[in-house]
Amino acid sequence: MKKSDVQTKPLTERQIFSIKRDNLESKIISYFEHSQNVSAVIEYAVAIMVRNTLILSDYSFMFQDLICELLLTAKPSNTLRRYCYYFKNYFSDENDWQKVINRLFKNQKEFQHFTKEARLYSRFLTTPGTSTRKYPDLELRLISIFEDAAGKKHRMSLRDMDETYTRAHTSKILEILTTLSVFKKADGTRRFAKFIKTSRPGSKDTFDDDGWPEELQEESVQFVDAEFSEPDPIEIVVPADVDPSGLNESDVLALVQAAHPEIDSIENIPVAFVEEVPADSPSAEQPPVIEEPLPWPETDATAIKPETVKAAASPTPAKKPKKKKPNTSKLAYRMNLIDNWLKRHTKE
Repeated sequence: MKKSDVQTKPLTERQIFSIKRDNLESKIISYFEHSQNVSAVIEYAVAIMVRNTLILSDYSFMFQDLICELLLTAKPSNTLRRYCYYFKNYFSDENDWQKVINRLFKNQKEFQHFTKEARLYSRFLTTPGTSTRKYPDLELRLISIFEDAAGKKHRMSLRDMDETYTRAHTSKILEILTTLSVFKKADGTRRFAKFIKTSRPGSKDTFDDDGWPEELQEESVQFVDAEFSEPDPIEIVVPADVDPSGLNESDVLALVQAAHPEIDSIENIPVAFVEEVPADSPSAEQPPVIEEPLPWPETDATAIKPETVKAAASPTPAKKPKKKKPNTSKLAYRMNLIDNWLKRHTKE
């Protein structure tokens, strides 16, 4: 490897979208060897897919062996789960792809949840453009406006553009960058938080605003999946005097990890807070109150026996409250985290 290809710092979007293929591939492999940052490499690869789709040059299947190795052997994480679907065609052996699914997801429901976004956007990456080349002698440049997480706008420039993509199709492809968090400013602000607009500047308007490929018509590109259903939320029991709205993301993640240490992010995981009900609470002893009278069953009056009416009129005896179970080590740990949080936030 050339000395110029050695990369010890994270790559910038300028490098990802401007460096030539061989040099870029060497730099990313070098950066991984130095940092072992799996998430960054995966997100770099997705960004390069965006570049590959929009330009004429070939940047397909970049560092394919490394990507396949990470998906098959790296520690499962939400980043791998979220972006793995983009790399389905990196695996020539269907059995290897199935291994990826089996090791990253507990079941089909979880697979549908985490890959929902990638399954939608990957269609824009694999669908050819439908416009025609009106200006084959021009080297077209794409200027796109994005907003960072702080609300500040910035521009991104791409050369060697493929003229066959309409503005609508191009915009959807560029939106993929807003799903990435790897590109950040020096202060940690995420660079691509929101896509604003795109254009191909010059003396002539080279963008075709009309036309979507048939397979990308509006009804087929919505975030809708008949088989998709939200995963069951992770429930966290908190004391009655604790307001969960005051917990920040780090506090919630710590509580979740107390029972689920394998979870490294709650970005795509619903969390539900359940108020602890003491065993001696009146609500634990009283039977549920029926606000409206139950409808009388439609039946022959002669079929109703007196003893049946008497039994129906008798109130249901209240059930004895369940004994409070002793705290497990995990529950005790979670309660300790909540107590510590209360102490930090109740100091005068």
